[in-house]
Amino acid sequence: MAGKIIKRSLSFVLAVVILVGMTLSASAYMDTNPNTHRNTGRNIADLIAVARTQIGYAELHPSTGQILAPESQVAGYTKYGESFGYSTGEWCAYFVSWCARRAGIPTSVLPRLGNCAASVQWYKKHSVYRPASSGYVPKTGDIVFFNWAGGSTAKHVGIVTGVSGNNVYTIEGNTGPGRGNRCMAKTRSRSAGYIVGYGVPAYNDSQTYVGSYSFVGGSYSDSISYSTSRLAVVTTSATEITATNAMLNGSISNSGRLLVSSAGFMFGENKDKLTKYPVIKGNNQSEIRLAMDVTSKAGALKPNSTYYYKTYASIDGTDYIGPTYAVVTVNDVPQQMILQESTVHVGVGQTAEIIWSQLPAGSTDKGATWTSEDEKIATVTNAGLVTGISYGKVKLSAKTNYGAAKADCIVEVLIPTPGNIRLVNVDEENITVKWDAVKGAEGYVIYRNTDLDTEPQVLKELDADETEFRDTSVEPGQKYYYRMMTVAKDETYNSDISGVVYSSARLSTPKKVTSSQNGVWIDVEWKAVNDAKSYLVYRATSENGLYTNIGRAYAEKYIDHDVLSGQTYYYKVVADNGNERTRSDFSNATSTMAKVVSKKMVQENDTFTCTMTPVPVKQNEAEIVRSRIKEFIPSF
Repeated sequence: MAGKIIKRSLSFVLAVVILVGMTLSASAYMDTNPNTHRNTGRNIADLIAVARTQIGYAELHPSTGQILAPESQVAGYTKYGESFGYSTGEWCAYFVSWCARRAGIPTSVLPRLGNCAASVQWYKKHSVYRPASSGYVPKTGDIVFFNWAGGSTAKHVGIVTGVSGNNVYTIEGNTGPGRGNRCMAKTRSRSAGYIVGYGVPAYNDSQTYVGSYSFVGGSYSDSISYSTSRLAVVTTSATEITATNAMLNGSISNSGRLLVSSAGFMFGENKDKLTKYPVIKGNNQSEIRLAMDVTSKAGALKPNSTYYYKTYASIDGTDYIGPTYAVVTVNDVPQQMILQESTVHVGVGQTAEIIWSQLPAGSTDKGATWTSEDEKIATVTNAGLVTGISYGKVKLSAKTNYGAAKADCIVEVLIPTPGNIRLVNVDEENITVKWDAVKGAEGYVIYRNTDLDTEPQVLKELDADETEFRDTSVEPGQKYYYRMMTVAKDETYNSDISGVVYSSARLSTPKKVTSSQNGVWIDVEWKAVNDAKSYLVYRATSENGLYTNIGRAYAEKYIDHDVLSGQTYYYKVVADNGNERTRSDFSNATSTMAKVVSKKMVQENDTFTCTMTPVPVKQNEAEIVRSRIKEFIPSF
């Protein structure tokens, strides 16, 4: 019997070790390209800006978390795939959806789909699909679909960032040399047979968006054309493009480990006469990665200008050169001023920030000058900080201090939302909502949902003198989300709906709790509780005594091994779902007196298997078993 107990306990320990190992492995992936863009509220501008931050992202080895080489055949990890639950899946469509979600674009405009063919069907269903054969000229923000074999079924997808003549510029995930495990900027031929068609989402800035960006120029060329049997020189996209600078990227696959005397970039405005800029010297590594900050090597660039570059590697006096790419610097004069919201709400005496940006992305930002039409209603600083003075509506205007981009914003000064909203007295049948009174309020509205992503549903309308509400229509264990709104004398100036506070109602109290002696131990059993993940068992030596926790059970049974003959034990059980605030109340008490058992009975029961609660073991389990038996039968 003791051997069986020890084996089961060791299995539990191993399981814990494995689970911990899995958790550490899953959390070890580093985000090499975090999204640093701050959304403006304009769909195309934000989508392009988010996608641009991801250029250069590469798959990671699923075991080590290290960046995979371009020629690797391992199915690597990506954060885009992980967002769909397929961390090592093919990820070009995952990438597009990931960027759209980070840009705040609704799924009704750009769907959350991880399959290219399914995406095409969605665009067709919504009558916003344009086949390439129709002669359609794509626009910035369109979604472009490819089939490298020239078939009609989409096999790859990317985001259009610009169009110039017969060139269509893109940012694509799961592309590049070799297997294709990078996020890269590309230049594609619009007349190429591999372009299947375009999705044309109904963006909110489709009519006003300014900008067409080529983050890399020149047709894509496989590096094998620029290689020997032991060396391949690869030029990749430029990143961090501004009006005066760019970061050039490239790599050298040196499988023969030849001594590369010099490697770097050839760069300049005249693609037929580029200047050589060494980055490394004397290197024989099998994979050499190159990056060059242009300004540090060639000086500041001119805004809104085209430059050409290619990677080179010199071996024994011979230059091996990658394909030529182009980079277009940004126009440094703002052409358009974009506000995140055209209407801003702020409470009387409260402040709100107007979030704004300028296009093209990367143009020189020297701030803006803001003015208010009526400072008796609202004031504004040049940083875009609005203060509500009195109820009403007022227009604010801004002009960039560099260039002449302008924007207007309507501010509606509302009654403030209730403050200090909190949930108290939570049990299995009640949740009480409390808040601080708002001066001048005519009343309050409480909203409640069980799903955070659904529209707020009105739960109760209350008078102005009420500052708490007891919600009695809750179900045990169910999570509830509460929001509030303040009602003003003029409903036009009712407050915005507040942020969310939430809690789960307490779990139901365990019922039918019983205890009985089983051999030398005491079994405690009860009826299952919905939504409970485990149960806490408490024990006392008198019915009204101090109950202390003796263990946790993951089924509706607990075996108390630590009992003494002749002692009566009282038990109570608490249902738990991992949140102390929502644990159930204590169950009714059950009791059993531990009785002396015969040696014969112990021997007869010596073959039964014990299910142990997985708690830390402080001494040898076999010795525990023997000591428990000896308490009943000293001669055992």
